[in-house]
Amino acid sequence: MTKKRYAAVICEYNPFHYGHLKQIEHLKREFDGVICIMSSNLVQRGEIAVADKYSRAKAAVMCGASLVVSLPFPYCMMSARDFAAAGVYIAAMLGADALAFGCEDDFSTLEKIYRETKDVSFEKELMALIDKEKNLSYPKAKEMLVAAKLGEKAAEIIRKPNNILTLEYLAAIEKGGYSLKPFPVARDMTLRSSSSIRAEKDRAKFLSLLPECSAAVYGGLSAEELPRSAENLSQYIIGTLRRYNVGDNRNIYSTPLDLANSIVNAAKLLNSFTHLVDVCRNTVYTEARIRRSVFSMVFGVTPEDALSKPLYTLLLAADEAGCAFLKNRKKHFGIPLITKPAHIKKQPAHIQKAFYREAEIESVLLLSAPGVQNENAMEKTPFIKFKK
Repeated sequence: MTKKRYAAVICEYNPFHYGHLKQIEHLKREFDGVICIMSSNLVQRGEIAVADKYSRAKAAVMCGASLVVSLPFPYCMMSARDFAAAGVYIAAMLGADALAFGCEDDFSTLEKIYRETKDVSFEKELMALIDKEKNLSYPKAKEMLVAAKLGEKAAEIIRKPNNILTLEYLAAIEKGGYSLKPFPVARDMTLRSSSSIRAEKDRAKFLSLLPECSAAVYGGLSAEELPRSAENLSQYIIGTLRRYNVGDNRNIYSTPLDLANSIVNAAKLLNSFTHLVDVCRNTVYTEARIRRSVFSMVFGVTPEDALSKPLYTLLLAADEAGCAFLKNRKKHFGIPLITKPAHIKKQPAHIQKAFYREAEIESVLLLSAPGVQNENAMEKTPFIKFKK
């Protein structure tokens, strides 16, 4: 009997749209199943997901995904490099055969850029450029150096979010020595992006932009549940930041002291998360970098967190093929897959500690919903789709 092959996708589905549907349909023609490693309730650009992770996972399975597991906190809200490294690690530990990802340009060109930028000498040149110019952000400095070495077209290519992640996925696979085969899928640039869909304030218009099965899930959420927004969490965020003092040399992930001081000073004058981010951004620190730093300060994320690997992943949703994958392969997983939050008590103390940390933070993130939410994360169960 031929061994079944599975593709992993590191994703956010914020929300699940037609581009995601097209990717999954393509993968299911090539593989026996699609394993989605999806961000928890915070996402990579330092934002709160528009809907809770169980609803987003359900929408994915209703639209064809075989299995959705979590990319847990804090990896889900880290920089592209750390986000990719954590997601690739989980994919490898679950035994996926390939890592699929969306590309906005020719993959062979991206491979060429990767080969040029992966060298230690490139990173040294990059750090020297940042030190010399002073007012350059890391992404801008990388663009300048790539342009100098490979031309303006290459620099333009690495400005695009999906391409940035592609380079980090390739690096994570090589660095980890994983057998995952890169499997690029060309993005259809005519389809609406997640950010443009989230920008739609009218509920009916928002739902009309989603595939039918996804819209049914999001449409089932009440006005008290959807959309979640970091702005709704402003008082908690600002209040927590005001407990810091200017000059506090705390050990915060990806947050130099000058940025921390800027955030603390702004928090003493403002009462809006969005306004704070806008005031703090400059040529060195992008909006996404500031949002990640704010959440790192609020929730105590450290550089050591980024150096570690995820200790677990949580089952969020599955169809019958996904359940069969779990049944046949779970004993071979290199990382604990928690099927229900209540089962965490079966795990060693250090895994329990990490899990409860995330659960506590997600109880705070409930405040980002438009209305009062009182759900208990420990009582949640995954969505399972059975054939009719």
